[in-house]
Amino acid sequence: MRQYLRNPSELVLKAFLSRCSPERRSALEKFLPELERLRIQELPSFEEGVTPEGFTNGGILEQVHWSWFLPTLKTYPVKERKLFLTALNPVAAQNLAHSLEITDYSQEMSETGRGFLRQILLNSLLGPKDRLLPIDYLPPSPLKPLFRLSKKELTKLIDFLSLHDLAAEIRQIVETKILKKIYSFLSEDERKFLKQTMAHQKESFPMPRMALERWDGEEESFRHLLHRRGIMRLSLALSGQDPDFIWYICHQLDIGRGNVLYKLCGKEAAAGVATDVADMIIRQIEEILANPEMHL
Repeated sequence: MRQYLRNPSELVLKAFLSRCSPERRSALEKFLPELERLRIQELPSFEEGVTPEGFTNGGILEQVHWSWFLPTLKTYPVKERKLFLTALNPVAAQNLAHSLEITDYSQEMSETGRGFLRQILLNSLLGPKDRLLPIDYLPPSPLKPLFRLSKKELTKLIDFLSLHDLAAEIRQIVETKILKKIYSFLSEDERKFLKQTMAHQKESFPMPRMALERWDGEEESFRHLLHRRGIMRLSLALSGQDPDFIWYICHQLDIGRGNVLYKLCGKEAAAGVATDVADMIIRQIEEILANPEMHL
């Protein structure tokens, strides 16, 4: 059974039962139906100490890429858009103001008004009744290092992943003109990484061909094709993860990339593929964090 079929309320219940003494926990569990009690016992333990404050969703707006607020803000007149910008953090507000062509939005606002507007934005992301498990309380996963990456670094990871597809594709290309053009579009670090990948690539799962022989030869379409492949690989690793884990990663990206990734994560990866790609991702996260100046 895939992990994302778990019941979030049962994870929360387990979290708070874990704060009770063994005697009190045993007494409370007697009020649960037998099947639910057994399911809760089978759930993984939390890696972090559980506190009630940790289960608030107040910090989500700071974790989400600002572009996810655009659809909601565009439904409001300019005067009200400015109020929403005042309620957001300065970086998100500045980017949204630029995108919405708003020049002056700074104004005084009470904490009550700010909280009300932020709740509207949170509801637009989650729904008025839905909640997310905090990142610290997500089920254990080898992909937790993804949360150490900034949006820029996560995008860089996607580009890294795409080069595995390019390495496999280049072996199928015999036309020198196409090969020269491909290499001309790659940075020095990309060419170096591609060379290493081609020398050591031993993938246990087949990926569909990129079919670059049908590519139009333009750099923009080449980059778009590569990036799409990188997102596809990331989705393979994420496909069996907890749904809240997937939500956080998708919303760390801009809304365009995030929506593509979210849809692809709905397709279950073949047995063993998710693990292989996850191992690949972990190695490349270490590379990115160790070499922040690497240009892709």
